[in-house]
Amino acid sequence: MGELIIVFALIVQLSPDAEEQTASHWINQRHCLNDARVLARREDNFRPVIAFCKPVFVDPLSTKVNGWVNPEAPPEKK
Repeated sequence: MGELIIVFALIVQLSPDAEEQTASHWINQRHCLNDARVLARREDNFRPVIAFCKPVFVDPLSTKVNGWVNPEAPPEKK
């Protein structure tokens, strides 16, 4: 297990009583909040959803984190 970093988890609930489900992890809070707003406002949802972001600690080597670049990874070839 690598070092833990703090990121923002996009949490989605199908109802207030439903269990929280983590949809994705973001390094940038604004990007997470934008996705949460889009999900909560979608008019074509079958029923309203609750979407919000909360800070969590994750190991970025074992969890996909949107916007995070591994400083130890070799540069990508273009």
